Amino acid sequence: MSPTCAKECHQEITQRKGLHRAAQESCESCHVVTDQEKHTFSLVTKTREELCKKCHSLPHQNVAHPPVRDGKCYECHDPHGSEYPHLLVADPRRELCTRCHSQTVGQAKHVHGPVAFGACVICHKPHGSSEPKLLSVDSKTLCLSCHPEVEAKTGSHGHKALEEGCTRCHDAHASNHPYQLHELAPKLCLQCHQQKFDAMTKNAKVLHGAVTVEGGCSRCHAAHSSTLPALQRGTQPGICLDCHNKPTQTPDGTDLADMAALLKNNPNHHGPIREGACTSCHSPHAGDHFRLLIQDYTPDFYAPFKLENFQLCFTCHIPDLVLKQTGRGLTQFRSGDTNLHYLHVNQQKGRTCRACHEVHASKRPAHIREAVPFGSSGWMLEINFRADEQGGSCSPGCHTPKTYVRGDSVKPTVLKADSPVKGSDSTP
Repeated sequence: MSPTCAKECHQEITQRKGLHRAAQESCESCHVVTDQEKHTFSLVTKTREELCKKCHSLPHQNVAHPPVRDGKCYECHDPHGSEYPHLLVADPRRELCTRCHSQTVGQAKHVHGPVAFGACVICHKPHGSSEPKLLSVDSKTLCLSCHPEVEAKTGSHGHKALEEGCTRCHDAHASNHPYQLHELAPKLCLQCHQQKFDAMTKNAKVLHGAVTVEGGCSRCHAAHSSTLPALQRGTQPGICLDCHNKPTQTPDGTDLADMAALLKNNPNHHGPIREGACTSCHSPHAGDHFRLLIQDYTPDFYAPFKLENFQLCFTCHIPDLVLKQTGRGLTQFRSGDTNLHYLHVNQQKGRTCRACHEVHASKRPAHIREAVPFGSSGWMLEINFRADEQGGSCSPGCHTPKTYVRGDSVKPTVLKADSPVKGSDSTP
């Protein structure tokens, strides 16, 4: 059968945009006439699978596309001609691959760009590959060829999961979650970090809200790499203020202040905040103390002083601030030699640290409070603290003003304590 016959009888083939070379040159390359009158033909080989191999040999690869492996080239290619490149039987950008791989995308909400455009060959070889899943190169190199920003820079901390490949967390084709994630945090993160999470939280009395809320892990931790330890997304307190920038409420109904506004409006910050170390006082995940504090710190305003109740403060401050009667060389809050910290806490109605100090920030020196809550009504009792070069004064509410001077000529204040401070090596 000549090409002329093909043009006369099989115009539906010859008018296609692309023609198989054999169809252009000689139909007998593939067909033999079995009955001239009936116009019937057979293949020059016993099977269709053998026919393509006469002219087209593919190099051996570790992984073969099933149609190639089974000799079913015609599942993807038309043997005569096609409107699409490479004699494909369907549009490679729309439907070719999904004819067999429809479940790859399904009804997923988020589809990987190459998949959405039908550009499967950007990642996969159509016939065979030395890589799993017919990938053109190893999966990590492949992903980084389009997403180079993901790779940890020199000196950065990289997420260990990256060593296992991006598909440890992402679906390469489509997912119902943003960024084609398999799951959202914390469920996704716990696939690797469950043991560590259980160790931190199983018996903890208080959990950080970010630990349990959907997507919470990624609010504090970068998914790929960071210049900061533990893949922190940013420095403290900035990263903390990304969430604590509005009034919030704890599960037990306690109101928490807008910490961003508090720090902005109160320039005298507590040392850990100045140094960007919120986690020196607060556990970022879970803990046994209220407000996720890392050590004991009594929530009471008035409380008999016991050193063990203030372990949090004395992880940074020396205990002698409240254990020693003499304050010279120890504190600026003294009247002559008298240590006024010792005087305040060592009373029948002892004062806790927060009685005078804001734990985060204040407008006053040494982050002294403006006022303290007094009585069950919640009345705020003003302290009216003033500092000067020689000392300072306070005039709290209905009390007479108190003044202290640090000069050497000042007669020490006579201490009238009800009992020694627990843990002190001296008595009043």
